[in-house]
Amino acid sequence: MKNIVNGMKGYYDRGMEFLFRLIDECPDDLWTKKGGGFFYWQQVYHAFFCVDYFLLPPDGEMADEPYGRAVAMFSEVPPSAPSKETVREFGAAMKKKADEWIASLDDESLGARHEGMTARKKAETCNGAVFASLCGHNMYHVGCLDSVLREHGLKGVY
Repeated sequence: MKNIVNGMKGYYDRGMEFLFRLIDECPDDLWTKKGGGFFYWQQVYHAFFCVDYFLLPPDGEMADEPYGRAVAMFSEVPPSAPSKETVREFGAAMKKKADEWIASLDDESLGARHEGMTARKKAETCNGAVFASLCGHNMYHVGCLDSVLREHGLKGVY
């Protein structure tokens, strides 16, 4: 049965849709500006990058391309900002990974141990908690980025 998984997937899909819209609806001059302490593009990149953080097995390697962990986790800034298309393509690749993981779930598996997050957090973590964290993290950044658009007189996507 997939009643719970399908319900959560609707929330996940909505967040992903918003992230891609936030790329499309961001004016070019705002793409490279800071809002909320971080570059707009870097917040979108971070949200997509964290798919690996949430879903990889314990020995999995997080994405090195296009900019890697240090840029995704806001500890470095590359010499130039990526294009919207670069971030969009990266997002599509990460969404595909998440979609495949979600497709592998059923309601019963939500209570099963997630080995990767259990290892990374050093605390027991189940698939359901990982799924909820993935959804919540995406929506958190949707809210952050939406507020940046609104602070610049734009409508926002949410």
